[in-house]
Amino acid sequence: MRRPTGSFLYSVLTATALFAGSSHADEYIAVDHQRTTIYHSPQTPGYTCWVGAWGMPDGSVMVSFTQATGPVTGRPQAPEDVRKRLNWPPPGLPAYDMTGLEMRNVHLRSADSCKTWEQVSADAFTSCMNGTTGSSEVALDDGTILRGVWGNYLPYDPEVPQTGYVQRSTDGSKTWGKPEVLLDPGECLTFPKRIRVLRDGRVILIGGIVHAPANSVNMGEILNRIEPLLIVSSDKGRSWSKPIPVVPEELRASWGGEEYDIAELPNGDLLCVFRRIVPDTQTQARWQGLLKKSGDTWTPQDVGPAPFPHSGHPELLATREGPILHLATSGIHYTNDGGKTWQQLDVPGTAYYPRAIQEQDGRIHVFAHIGSDDAYGAVDQSIVMDSFSLKQR
Repeated sequence: MRRPTGSFLYSVLTATALFAGSSHADEYIAVDHQRTTIYHSPQTPGYTCWVGAWGMPDGSVMVSFTQATGPVTGRPQAPEDVRKRLNWPPPGLPAYDMTGLEMRNVHLRSADSCKTWEQVSADAFTSCMNGTTGSSEVALDDGTILRGVWGNYLPYDPEVPQTGYVQRSTDGSKTWGKPEVLLDPGECLTFPKRIRVLRDGRVILIGGIVHAPANSVNMGEILNRIEPLLIVSSDKGRSWSKPIPVVPEELRASWGGEEYDIAELPNGDLLCVFRRIVPDTQTQARWQGLLKKSGDTWTPQDVGPAPFPHSGHPELLATREGPILHLATSGIHYTNDGGKTWQQLDVPGTAYYPRAIQEQDGRIHVFAHIGSDDAYGAVDQSIVMDSFSLKQR
């Protein structure tokens, strides 16, 4: 994840533009690519997905993901009121209901540049949904891990706020503090997807927001009303700003999606890459936009289609060498000009929902899961790591 200037890992960030050529001096190739499996469930077929990855202040790397184990058939189903509220499982697809399974948020750690891994923790939760957190985790400069959670995806735990919240761990993910609600659930429902640390030390959280009381809308209505969320914290995520508009007002009501990524440019602007549903065609697509820095906040500028096909959650990496990578199942591309032009690297596309980091020696590691948004037991999922280095031509 994004760390303050001088940290061990560089992370995420960028957007925009058309594929085009670049000067020879700015051309890069990927070398020494390899893929390794770093984790498989204790049972087969495995169910492990929704990866997060970040660097710790001590130089170690951590990875998180959702794991489910238990019988493939013969499980109980969620109560009717829960199924109706969450619009889950999808019609005719009962295997997506995770009720009755052992669900855990697994955390791995590597202290040797991602060569070997140890399991640090695996906190349990119960849900009919196929995950509540994972990709939205980051380490603060004091070693605290901050994670975002979808509280409304925990319907069997009445003590949990039924909206987005953060938790913090001060012991490397072994234990977690109480939920800290992001915004007033009487006014809105939030879905945290990414947490970053800006160059000035502030923490930024992005995802989705519905401007309605958290318990007043079901998931079917949410999908028609959700828009991008951006909030900022100056006190390590203990309090948050009001929502900052991310796209122009005329696009918000029909935006259709909570997944996007951001890049802090040298001038403080934020470039964005979005996954959304285009209203006219009702198809998923990549879009891009710019948030212009204005004091301590930002204002949305032009937003439009990006040159990449839809391929899950956007993931971007600002590298030590200078290029910014867009990483996806459809391929890995880089830009040297803030997203005005892109070129493809000659390496395979990533596995599903990738998260990327770069070590101090320049080695890039991309973590993701084999499979996609699969029904339980349908695919033998595992967690894989793609590694490569950038070399200037």
